[in-house]
Amino acid sequence: MYYSTTDVYQSKRKIVNFSKSLVPKENKVERKFVTDSVFGILSSKSVILTDMAKALKEPIKVINTVDRLGQNLEKDLSPQIDKNYIRQIVKNIEEDPVILVDDSDIIKPHGQAFGDLGIVRDGSSKENKYEKGYMVTEIVGLSTENKQPLSLFSHIHSSKEKSYKSTNTVTFNGLKKVIESINGKGTFVFDRGYDMNSMFQFMHERDQYYIIRLTEKRKLFWKGKWYKSTILRDSRKGKVRMNLTFRNKGKESKVVVYTSHLNVKVTANKEPVWLVLVYGLGEKPMMLATNKPIKNKEDLKGIVYTYMSRWRIEEYFRFKKQSFDFENFRVRSLKAINNLNSLLTYAIGLIGIMAERKNKNMLVNKLIANSRAIRRDVWFYYYRIADGLYKTLNYARTGIKDWFPVRDSGPRQLKFDLAC
Repeated sequence: MYYSTTDVYQSKRKIVNFSKSLVPKENKVERKFVTDSVFGILSSKSVILTDMAKALKEPIKVINTVDRLGQNLEKDLSPQIDKNYIRQIVKNIEEDPVILVDDSDIIKPHGQAFGDLGIVRDGSSKENKYEKGYMVTEIVGLSTENKQPLSLFSHIHSSKEKSYKSTNTVTFNGLKKVIESINGKGTFVFDRGYDMNSMFQFMHERDQYYIIRLTEKRKLFWKGKWYKSTILRDSRKGKVRMNLTFRNKGKESKVVVYTSHLNVKVTANKEPVWLVLVYGLGEKPMMLATNKPIKNKEDLKGIVYTYMSRWRIEEYFRFKKQSFDFENFRVRSLKAINNLNSLLTYAIGLIGIMAERKNKNMLVNKLIANSRAIRRDVWFYYYRIADGLYKTLNYARTGIKDWFPVRDSGPRQLKFDLAC
């Protein structure tokens, strides 16, 4: 397929302008490093430094570019970079945003020299095996129009780190950062792994809405007595009918479910919450706890729809690992791994912003066309835009070296003045 030089130029300009906007102008070295890294990741669809260096197409040996990237990854990135990135992301999410929170794993079963390598449960294993690796805590917000996941917090951690406390500490730190950045009230969606009293207490203290899926161990206070959540669940039947649509491998399937709700309290602080019960999704009804007001049937349905949007963070993890081979990184220290993860987050953030402008930006539609996807209608556009950027930028003969002005340090030849 023919890719015009206009598409190449516009793609480069989009990446360079976005990357430069993250780094203050006075930090010239860091600015070039961030821009090179984001461009290298998107044009190679890889986080391996050799692939990134080759994609930059610099007129020097590839090993020299790899060394430069590796040395910069061992340095602390300026905090202002992340602040500038989040500021751009917040512009693309709703005023009352839906925030999805989840953990994932990075498996390094044969790793020997990686720093602070811990032991984690392999989520992709049906046998629940434990392997060497790291945990990733991710918090994403859904964009305003196309409901694409935009990362607001991403951190890789290990129990082997010095001064490491717990996964919950990382999660709470991430939540604090996100709550400060949205400057308002969001709806935070959690899976069963976050059903703990400290989470309820945390969200109530910060006056945030939440939807938390409950485990069967949860006890609830209802009409003056404590009940096991399963007793309340099994003594009810769904009263409100609603339809849910699922899409798998391009095929849509509709499921009819029935929902019900009742006012209860949790053991955390006895604050009133709604217990939302969903019947028809599996053998056991689903139990959700929320402090969002429920005044009518539409509010009740909205709670269920919002929770079901959790699949988007699962898709985000899958995209991150499959499209950029994230688990195959080769940098060794945990600092370098987290810096690489941050740079990948910025690259995916740009893809998310472009996906949000799909109906308004001609370049995005060209990139989607250049990806030559088989299916036309999709809900998640990241794969197509990433493929379109990869194929378009590989048509380029040069990298982005010319997008940075060369510093004029004067003539380097030795000059001698003869005194007569």
